[in-house]
Order: sequence, then structure tokens, then C-alpha cells
Amino acid sequence: MKTIYKLFIFNLFTLLALSACNDEDSVDDVIVAGDNISPVSSFSVETTDADNELLVKWVCPLNRDLDMVEISYRDVSEEVTRSVYSPSCITIPAESGASCEYLITVPYFSLYEVSAVAISKSGKRSVVENRRLTPYREKEEEVELGLPAMLSRTHSYMTTIIDLYFGKSSRSCWRSNYPYNGGAYWDGDALVWGQGAGLSAFVAMREAAMESEVENIYAAMDEMMFKGIQNFYKKDHNIWAYSCYPAAGNERYYDDNVWIGLDMADWYGLTKEMRYLTQAEAVWRYLIDHGWDETCGGGVHWRELNSHTTSKHSCSTAPTAVLGCKLYLLTGEQEYLDWAIKCYDYMLNVLQDKSDHLFYDNVRPGKDDPNQPGDIEKNKYSYNSGQPLQAACLLYKITGEQKYLDEAYAIAESCHKKWFIPYRSKELNLTFNIFAPKQDMWFNTIMCRGFFELYSIDNNRKYVDDIEKSMIHAWESSCHQSNNLLNDDDLRGGTTKTSWEIRMQGALVELYARLAVLERENR
Repeated sequence: MKTIYKLFIFNLFTLLALSACNDEDSVDDVIVAGDNISPVSSFSVETTDADNELLVKWVCPLNRDLDMVEISYRDVSEEVTRSVYSPSCITIPAESGASCEYLITVPYFSLYEVSAVAISKSGKRSVVENRRLTPYREKEEEVELGLPAMLSRTHSYMTTIIDLYFGKSSRSCWRSNYPYNGGAYWDGDALVWGQGAGLSAFVAMREAAMESEVENIYAAMDEMMFKGIQNFYKKDHNIWAYSCYPAAGNERYYDDNVWIGLDMADWYGLTKEMRYLTQAEAVWRYLIDHGWDETCGGGVHWRELNSHTTSKHSCSTAPTAVLGCKLYLLTGEQEYLDWAIKCYDYMLNVLQDKSDHLFYDNVRPGKDDPNQPGDIEKNKYSYNSGQPLQAACLLYKITGEQKYLDEAYAIAESCHKKWFIPYRSKELNLTFNIFAPKQDMWFNTIMCRGFFELYSIDNNRKYVDDIEKSMIHAWESSCHQSNNLLNDDDLRGGTTKTSWEIRMQGALVELYARLAVLERENR
């Protein structure tokens, strides 16, 4: 015999006022295993074709003392700003062995945990069965927006990566890959490096959307995005910082933290919300108080936990210089500028290849004196030169000293020569320099921050034009896939991919967003 029950929720506040299960304050408090009653079996929760409905199905235990089944549900999404919704439990008369259904109409779209407990006539309770699911929600008909071309691309792309990558687990942050195949090291959410790339895309999108029809859409996501990244902000060894995994006891890197600190500084610059400045300054203290020491003659370490590296890295030291400049411009505090110059000087004195003005990856402690620079790892990556380029530009803006601008020009020229190649685009009918294939596009995007900073000084579009044409070509060519993602391994097109990483997709969104800002400013 199948019994069908249906619940309609008319008023959220009325339900909240009802007494909770078993006179306790929360669902969790009444989950108690009994001795003589078995749990329900074949428990499942399904969506229906209607908005905000969850169909609960189960089979009652074969127990003659069975009296009722208690159904409860609660909002378990971490992104919501409202109070977590925990309605009273619903008790349903039950018959031994009966197949049952219960239709719940939840008050709003979110991730819900639905639970079922069998209860005997004597009040004994079974172990709980629960499932998590989001209800169906009909997509609203998209309103055609009159956005400028570059902003339109950026908005389309950002909408897609949010839809495909964000909030796919109870943690409400960025998933590592699309599609998710279940083969990740942990639960599929990105490590903090990928989380930072998603955050960078969002903050850049926030700036691009300013004064447009979509500004409020992204402004409304601030809370959700902030909570997402703060999942990874953990206290470990009595130090607060962003960890690779969202729990204490995991690896922690200084470069992961500085990228987030830079986003927080930019976010504060856009919104003037103090929580972002607070986080940027907390990252700063982590870098200076724990990352910098006199090993190798100075510089910022790469990893803090679980074992401290002895080498000093361009990827942590150079962006620390950039963060110092940004915080100085935001606060006027001299400490930030002093340290920015110190980090920048270290990059030039220890890690720069003077023959081309580009930068090596890292330096190890001297064999005879660990406080002197030793052997250098001479690999060159685009982001390791792009950050000194941006630092030089910012230091020129702050101090007006020509030496910084001269160095910026030298770095920019070598970056452009090394990481771009000549290309003829059939789609655009143009010849220009495009990003070289098989390069890490997140690295290249960080490099391009330096090009954009230089352009804000001299208004020479030499490098920005190549970035812009590269991105327009990518959008108009076979690089742009039917899922609205880009094949990041070669922006010329012609490659095949079956998996797309949030770190790369977020980086590409950032590039479009920065170009959209120039479009808005007619630059």
C-alpha cells in the first residue's frame, strides 16, 4: 500500500514558530539510535518538475511496534545570508513495510538536507537516514542586455563559470574541474590556488560591471563569494592564513595567500567594505611576520606548512611587493611602501637575469652561509616577471622615480618577446602577437596585470592591443567551446579538451574583465 502525503508551506515565520522535534531546538539534537526499531529503507529524495519541491520516498521498517515516521529538512547551504531554515519535524502515521512518499514544498531555492527517523509505539527512535539535494528551479527567461561587446563576453563567460563551478558542494566554493568525474584527491572542490583564481575572476568582474546593467547582479554576490573563500581561512600553529584545504593540518603557501590578499585589496578599493581591507592586511602580516627572513639574504618563502621551505621564490616575493604598493595607496601607511621597495629590490638584486630583465624561479640558501643567496633555479615563468613589472609601475606611480619606469619598460619588452608569438587570425583578418601555445594561462594573466598597469601610465596600446586581439580571436574561433568555456592550452584554437580547470577559466575571465574596464573608459 502506498500512502501519498503533501505539505504546503504558506508562511515561513509560522513554521519557524512551531515547536521543534521532540521539544528540542534543532533537528540534530533528536537524532538518537533506538534499540528496538529499524530505520526506514530505500530512502531517497528527488526533485519534481515544480519549483522548490522535494519528493521524499522510503519503505517503512518491518516492525509491528512501528508507530510513525518523522520527516525533517533544513537548509545546509553555507552561502546564504539569511538564518538557516530549520522547520519543525513532520510526523506521519506509518504501517510496517509500507512504501511511502511525502512531497515537501521548501520556502526557497537552496541545498537541503532531508532526514527520516522511524519511531516505535514506545517512543524508541531509529538511526537517522538523510540525503542532500537542491530542488528544481526554472531558469528565468534571459533579458537581452545592451552591454558593450567586451563586457557582454565577460558577463556571458562569468555566468557560465559560476553555473558550472560554483556551489557544487555544501561548502559553496569553486569546484576544481568541469565536468566533475569524481576522481579528485578529495571532494572535488578546488584547492585554494583554484579558489583564488575564481575570486580574482569575480573581483575583476565586479570592477568591469560597474555602472552597467549587470552591476547589481555581481554586487549581490559579494557575501556568497566572501564566505566561499573564507572557508579556507584557518588557524594552524596559532597563525591565521589561507590553507590549501579548508581545515587545519594541511599545507599552506605564502604565494596562495598573497594572490588572495591582492584580490582583497582590489575588492576594498571597489567597495570600501572594511572586511576586505582587514583580510588584505591580515595576509600582509602573515607574509612579513612569517614569510620573510634573512635566509638567502631576504625574500619571502614559498611554503609555510607542513614544513617551511628554505628557498626564496619570485612567486611569493614579487606579489608581496605589489601588495605593499596597493596597501600603501589605500592607507598611506609608510610601512607598506618600505617593504614593497625591499621586496622589489630583492627581486632585482637576487632573482633577475640581467641579460633580459626577466626573473628566475627561486634561490636556495648558500652552502657556506645560509643567509647568503646560493644556487638559483633558472626556470622562467611569465607570472614571475609580470609581478615585478607591475611592482615597478606602481612604485613609479607612488614615487615618480624614473628608474622604476625604465625597468618596467625593459621587463615588459622581454615578457612580450618571450611569451607571445606572431599570428594571422582568419576570424579577425588581422595579424598580431598572440599568447604562445601550451603556456599556463593563469601565469600569463598574472603577467598581463603588469601590462595593464604600464598602460595606465603611458597609454601606449602596444601590449594591450595584442592581449585584446588574442582574447577576441579566442572568443570567435574554435577555441571557444559549445559549453561557453575556452580551451586554454592554445588560444589560436584547433585543440580538443574534455576537462576544464577553474584556475585557467577564472584567469581568462579576468583578462576579459580587465579589457571590459578599458572599453568602458574608452581607452
